[in-house]
Amino acid sequence: MQGMSGRVAADLLHILPGNLAHRLTLLWFGPTNRNRRRFAHGTRGAEGPKEMSLTAALRDLNKLNAFVRVAERRSFTKAAADLRTTPSVISKHMKELEAALGFSLFNRSTHGLMLTDAGEGLLQHCLQMLAKLDGYVVDTRNLQKGPYGTLRVLATSEYAEYMLTPLLPKFVKRCPGLRIHLSVATDSANVVDEGYDVFVTSKKPSLPGLIDSDLGRIRHVVCASPKYFQRFGRPKKPQDLREHSCLVNVPATPKGWPFQNGSRQFTVDVKGALSSNSSAVLVQMAAQGQGIVRVPHYAAKAALANKTLQAIFEGTTLSPERLRAYFSKAKHLPAKTTDFIKFLQNSPAGR
Repeated sequence: MQGMSGRVAADLLHILPGNLAHRLTLLWFGPTNRNRRRFAHGTRGAEGPKEMSLTAALRDLNKLNAFVRVAERRSFTKAAADLRTTPSVISKHMKELEAALGFSLFNRSTHGLMLTDAGEGLLQHCLQMLAKLDGYVVDTRNLQKGPYGTLRVLATSEYAEYMLTPLLPKFVKRCPGLRIHLSVATDSANVVDEGYDVFVTSKKPSLPGLIDSDLGRIRHVVCASPKYFQRFGRPKKPQDLREHSCLVNVPATPKGWPFQNGSRQFTVDVKGALSSNSSAVLVQMAAQGQGIVRVPHYAAKAALANKTLQAIFEGTTLSPERLRAYFSKAKHLPAKTTDFIKFLQNSPAGR
């Protein structure tokens, strides 16, 4: 989640009124305690108000915010898109900031932007400041408003369809001030950062800075239609599956179907003419009598209830797959994120 540790603060600084931005700058960029007291109490000398000694460039938090975005994105164009402005405006801000500071922040070349040593140092100081401000803003907003704003969730398509869709209205009812945007992906491992707060999936997204919360096992079931069993017979033990036509979810079960007999765990290699990466499609194929399938229970629940499919090996089918919620490892998380994760933990995750 790119820039997530300082997102709240960075966005806030971008829209702060000038006088408040000035005060926050004074707070975070290190005035002495004596100067802080003078600022807070408006100490005046014979010559009038005593201005603090502070580099003028550090008073413009908008430019510092733009600098952080450019440094993280390594691109004026991408930073401009994040800040909803134009690359020319960002470029102008960076030139003005470098001129005011008296040193270069970037090395520009045909290969892109690279931070200078001085630029890297300034970036680290800015990130520390934004992390402190981020923590204050998040903690205060959590205390005063609770879950607030828009919660952006990305989930794999099948879990979103079968489980999250009926759960989300219940969560929204608990949090009247919250909006939820649910995005659906077929493969969470290859998602790009688009500002998601929570990823709900069995595979860790390929994004840095994420930790996970275990939501429980994803219960699986092995089943087929009565029509298939009448035609080809019902296997008596898992090893008999080798002689049957099996419908395989190739990405999910590359090494066979897992089973357990007492304390012994084993897999059975299966094969068949039909396969898919969609549990919904595999369930339909099985209902048509095309073979035996192993899918998450939630995908076959309706077909099992109306007897379109019949389960086998219920006592030995193993379900090692687990569902997890991935989110930022930031120290301070918005209440909307923490409350949603707790809600999922108390919900019938993969059951």
